[in-house]
Amino acid sequence: MLDLLLTDANIPFSTALALMLIIGLFEGVGAVLGFGLGNMLDSLIPQFEVSTDFEVADAGSNSALSRLLGWLKVGKVPILMLLVILLSAFGCVGLALNFVMSSVFGVILPVLLSVPLAFLVALPFTRWGAAGLEVIMPKNETSSISLETLIGREAVVTIGQSSTGQAAEARVRDQHGQTHYVMVFAEEGHGPFGPGIPLLIVRREGNQFVVIKGAA
Repeated sequence: MLDLLLTDANIPFSTALALMLIIGLFEGVGAVLGFGLGNMLDSLIPQFEVSTDFEVADAGSNSALSRLLGWLKVGKVPILMLLVILLSAFGCVGLALNFVMSSVFGVILPVLLSVPLAFLVALPFTRWGAAGLEVIMPKNETSSISLETLIGREAVVTIGQSSTGQAAEARVRDQHGQTHYVMVFAEEGHGPFGPGIPLLIVRREGNQFVVIKGAA
């Protein structure tokens, strides 16, 4: 079995599974130390509208990409979790495909064929996994609102420590009473702010928000 995992044809799939385990390890260590790899990735995602209508494409340079990302639940499930699901699905599908081909036909598909095939098959599994996470993570099931409406609302740091040069994850409720998790950093001359400290969002900068200490 180990020989099959380490064959050249299976290296992409074994590597994907190993990378998935490494991400989990780093995220676990990060959570203990007060920072999260997932938070950093989410803050780096460019801000644009993600469409949930995957069947009809409008004109526009980002329409196809927007629909693909919406179909994969980007924006509703943390990007790191999506990556873990995709890597797991890709690795398992590829290994299973080559195992069946080796057991039944005595051959293993070449990498140039097995990798694209496994990736395409992994996409629906990624969507199904993300949809399942969306159900059990109500914090990500929020109304489609403008991020500007969060300015002036109270927030509380949940992971990490927010300072002028370092963003942290914070929890904030919108006007509908729904919870959002956003990245915040302290206004210059304020902070640092750790978990549990009440904060006030004063403005937005890109995908992140600037905060000051709120009322106790």
